[in-house]
Amino acid sequence: MQNLLELKPTMDDIERLQPFVAQTAEKAGIVGREAKRLRLAVEEAVANVINYGQATVITLRAATDAGRLVLTIDDDGQPFDPTQDSPTDLTVPADERPPGGLGIILLHQMTDRLSYQRLDGHNVLRIEKMA
Repeated sequence: MQNLLELKPTMDDIERLQPFVAQTAEKAGIVGREAKRLRLAVEEAVANVINYGQATVITLRAATDAGRLVLTIDDDGQPFDPTQDSPTDLTVPADERPPGGLGIILLHQMTDRLSYQRLDGHNVLRIEKMA
């Protein structure tokens, strides 16, 4: 199994995520709805890097350990911690809310654990999903 994927920070390159996440999820025993939720979470995290982070390269690493899949997204873009709570107030009607923030909520809901570090000028986001 390929456990490393390098992406250019363009939306055209994001389509390469689907087979990478699908293969790593299957190897970890994550299938069906949960595999789709994981893919959506990873796509959202990477899309945020592409759209807002000003990164020059994005690297994904996958590792499985005791029924757990850990996907690490590393980018050299602007500092951003997606593990922080979203400032989006879902009690406000959608047409009255400022844009943005829903991706972070989605990321939290579709994964089992998130952790973030800023290391040597890189954002390092770990996404964990249990099988």
